[in-house]
Amino acid sequence: MKKMVGVVIMCVLLLPLFAFGRRDKVEAAQLQQVTVVGQIGVYGNEPHTWLGFVDQKGVEYALDATTDMLQELRGMQGLILEITGELDAIPEGQPVGFQALSGGTLHVQEFKPHASKS
Repeated sequence: MKKMVGVVIMCVLLLPLFAFGRRDKVEAAQLQQVTVVGQIGVYGNEPHTWLGFVDQKGVEYALDATTDMLQELRGMQGLILEITGELDAIPEGQPVGFQALSGGTLHVQEFKPHASKS
């Protein structure tokens, strides 16, 4: 009986570690550093608009950045930009949520006008 109680107590103590401890590692593995070339897109309806980014292949990304950076990006509509950041892709088959786009969320670290190679 003592052994059974000990096993139950160990299971209760270790369950949170196994159930939740690996989540951060899995989420970190999903983020990948990317550089994407394309244009800013504005989504939604006034006064609740939000910014996205459409790359040269037509893949759409929701943008996540500081308020100042988003304001600066909004002013660069129409320009071809190069954005570097971490991509949080949406797993295949998972539905796209509110204020999300099919390419995932691009956490912007830096951006600049794209210098085309002619």
